[in-house]
Amino acid sequence: MLFNDYPFLLVFLPAALLIYRVADPFSRLRIATLVALSFVFYSYWNPLFIILLAASILVNWFAAKAYVATKQGAIITDAIVANLAVLAVCKYANFLADNLQYLFASPVRHFDLALPLGISFFTFHHIMYLVDLRKGKAPEYTLERYALYIAFFPQAIAGPLARWSEVMHQFGRQVYAPGWQRQFALGVTFIVIGLIQKTLLGDPIGRIIDPVYAQAKLGAVPDGQAWLALGFSFQILFDFAGYSDIAIGLGLLFGVQLPYNFNAPLRASSVQDLWQRWHMTLMAFLRDYLFHPLANARIGRRHRLLQYFAAMILTMALCGLWHGPSWTFVLWGTLHGVALVVVSLWRRYGWPLPFLLGWAMTAVFVLLTGVIFRAGSIEAAWHIYQGLAILPDLGLIGRAAPIIVAALCAYLLPASQEIVAWLNERPRTVCAAVLGLVAVAVLVNLGDRDVYEFVYFQF
Repeated sequence: MLFNDYPFLLVFLPAALLIYRVADPFSRLRIATLVALSFVFYSYWNPLFIILLAASILVNWFAAKAYVATKQGAIITDAIVANLAVLAVCKYANFLADNLQYLFASPVRHFDLALPLGISFFTFHHIMYLVDLRKGKAPEYTLERYALYIAFFPQAIAGPLARWSEVMHQFGRQVYAPGWQRQFALGVTFIVIGLIQKTLLGDPIGRIIDPVYAQAKLGAVPDGQAWLALGFSFQILFDFAGYSDIAIGLGLLFGVQLPYNFNAPLRASSVQDLWQRWHMTLMAFLRDYLFHPLANARIGRRHRLLQYFAAMILTMALCGLWHGPSWTFVLWGTLHGVALVVVSLWRRYGWPLPFLLGWAMTAVFVLLTGVIFRAGSIEAAWHIYQGLAILPDLGLIGRAAPIIVAALCAYLLPASQEIVAWLNERPRTVCAAVLGLVAVAVLVNLGDRDVYEFVYFQF
């Protein structure tokens, strides 16, 4: 059940809103109702995944409860290791087998495991809470409140990564209190804008570039078509930003403000600026729970700067590996880590770059490294790079119209949260009419074409 598909938009969501509207006046039912709705949503993909999700919630909640009672830090450590072990088995077992098979030139058994949806995201949610609990920053919560933190359906599958401190206190609030219409309108606006990004900007690019990348896996890309492959960075931006905005909008419909995840990232003037704007909740997690411990570990003062830069590269390499069991993801992350080091050194010892030059260099870097992220193999990425030596003709430029439109939106328009705020200040009737017309256009577009899954569902 995809956020951009009819079963969700026309069946599950209206039913969920109606059910929650009935439960809303009763404070004891609110959280339990949202937990039940979230489990129903999650079970649509594969009912067996519910067992893993429920077991994950129970094990981590009991671990937190045991730590509060005993203050034994080993309990938290063991729970975190167990979370990472489950993630590693589900996501990386065959990747490890492939590499062992290549290294020792002998067959290694592979496992036919289905990757549970959202396992990367709810694993990180567990880790954020457990680490902060051990630090004394997080309190103990009831089982139903903790279950909702992990399973809340708008963000359980692909984020945003919400810290416990950002959302726990919002669970159980009465949604349909006086003035609820404004929050509801904001939620609908976010959902419509998210659908626009996904279905009208991201998906058309996917239909253009998928054949190019398929050809790159087989060999050379002819006729300058490799230039179309650069559109992937715009596809993934509007695909995931669209998902994040839909998730934020859904959260508002149920009384929860999820954190923003994108802030017009392709308008960044440096790679450092880019990662402060792109997938902001993931980068905040990596910064606070991985980079800072690595950079601040006491291994001697003589090489503190070297340690800082090594932590930066390692963090981004692991960020790449988190995206999937492939060396291309690791290479992509490592390149961004090296770029962050270069930017840091330049800011220390270089002269200030003009904004336009910094923006142009960042844009080129993002577009080129995006090829590695999407290609699936070094060979396929190399075929794309080779194809860039052939200039596109006018006919190819015409085919690239959706990419050009998306690029203009990415570089010229403000962040979606700023657009929503601007719309909220306009006359309500006009805005409602415009959003309604756009929503109808999106629904019609969904009916005319195959529904694309969100790119981040595979991560």
